[in-house]
Amino acid sequence: MAISTVFILLICGICTNMVSAIFGIGGGVLMVPILRTLFPELPIQVISATSLTIVMCTALINLLFFHKQKIKIDHINMILWSIAMVISVQIGFELSFYFSTAIISLIFTVSLSALAIKTFLNRSRTQIEVFNMSPMERAKGSISCCGGGLIAGITGIGGGSILAPLVGQLKGVKTQQIAVYTNYMMIIGGIGNLYGYLTRVFPYDVSLSGQLGYVNFLVVGIVTLSSFGMSFFSMKLRGLMNPALTRKLLAIILFCIAAYMCILEFVFR
Repeated sequence: MAISTVFILLICGICTNMVSAIFGIGGGVLMVPILRTLFPELPIQVISATSLTIVMCTALINLLFFHKQKIKIDHINMILWSIAMVISVQIGFELSFYFSTAIISLIFTVSLSALAIKTFLNRSRTQIEVFNMSPMERAKGSISCCGGGLIAGITGIGGGSILAPLVGQLKGVKTQQIAVYTNYMMIIGGIGNLYGYLTRVFPYDVSLSGQLGYVNFLVVGIVTLSSFGMSFFSMKLRGLMNPALTRKLLAIILFCIAAYMCILEFVFR
């Protein structure tokens, strides 16, 4: 691997940690287009699996800091929503083998564009203290996680990108809890699906070092190491960000990445 590529991956780790800690979106939205640019020879399924593994590792780093901040969440919700995400991510990953690269890229672009518009137009709502979430809200959360996980499995976006805006709409979920919920789900979902990435028959001939199953652990290691080094600063910055500004910035980031992926796949290829 060239030194320039390693340097770019280190920068990616810094950016991935920042967007994951501040916005709760996992960083997969950054990693998929970047990995497609750096390694165009890799199958899209390898890009997706490697991206989701990076997301899982970054989420684990973030949760260590969230634990110190003592942000409380409903663990029943977290478990139910994580199970829904594990199942749907695996289904999405299997479905990705039936879609062409162009279709997967189109799903990626449309999903991010829709989320960007929804996030930008969404107004801040009054936070209501809810100690016991209703069964209807829990079911609504599970359905949202199923949809988010399905798209994540197909595209490698990282479920947090989709789940952060959706979880934020649920009654009883506070703004500061969104990133905690999504990072928990990304870890549990990642662990649940890593087995599938490593055990599925790998029919491709990949020259890049560190390839095991559909995951390239050399890329994962470089990005995760860089992400860990950025963690403390990211958490400090998270505490200073205004919620309304955070929402607007998230919408702009999602739209820019969707536009870049669209240009990369449908203009330059």
